[in-house]
Amino acid sequence: MKKIIFIFILVMFLSVPLFAQDRVIDNAGLMSAAEKDQLVKRAEHIAAAYNFNLIILTEKSIGGLDPIEYSWNYLDEKGLDGYEWDGCLLLQSTGERDYAITASGRGTKILNNTAYNRLQSRVVYYLKQDDYIKAYNAFMDIWEEYLVLEAKGRSYNFFTHNNLPLVLGSWIISLLIGLFVVRKWKLQMNTVRPKTEADMYIIPGSLIFTQKHDRFLYSTVTKTRRAKSSSSSGSSMSSGGRSSRGGKY
Repeated sequence: MKKIIFIFILVMFLSVPLFAQDRVIDNAGLMSAAEKDQLVKRAEHIAAAYNFNLIILTEKSIGGLDPIEYSWNYLDEKGLDGYEWDGCLLLQSTGERDYAITASGRGTKILNNTAYNRLQSRVVYYLKQDDYIKAYNAFMDIWEEYLVLEAKGRSYNFFTHNNLPLVLGSWIISLLIGLFVVRKWKLQMNTVRPKTEADMYIIPGSLIFTQKHDRFLYSTVTKTRRAKSSSSSGSSMSSGGRSSRGGKY
């Protein structure tokens, strides 16, 4: 019995570092050893704290394949089933400047539309700047934030995303309502009100209009349609316990 337990512990001990190495796969050679080690440690921390796996995969080229299809094929080859594996994969292909973000298991529930938009926009912003390390750290940062919310029974949504504007808006509305009520009370307390018309100061017959003219101002407005800037192509797919977004950066 002790021998079986020992073998089980040994297998678990050996499998952890092996999987940890698979959390950051830099086939494109974009990271230094120190940068890769830091990202691996962050991914290990998130996996241990929230039982959620983050993978960063870089490739020099994906051979013209769709980045989402490539991501799904990679997860299938690793045996990471969409229903059983809780995690998210970030794929970057430098040759085609393609990217894909694929969530699986719990990740598909956490990444609602608002959460997906925020994660995608932040990561793609840094990818477009060719600041890849910031893109990878943003991927880790945002996911950890989402997982903290999930642990509290909450999710990142419209109200979370717009929390500051909503709070400021509510304070401004409250202030305006308060000013309106106070002004109304003040007007009700004034028994003597100032005259707002000049009738009492005009001598009858002293003001006579002898001419009347109507004048109009004409203007010509020319509108030119603004050319829309080309945006990165994008696609999305959801099936089998997975959801993905991808395109060009």
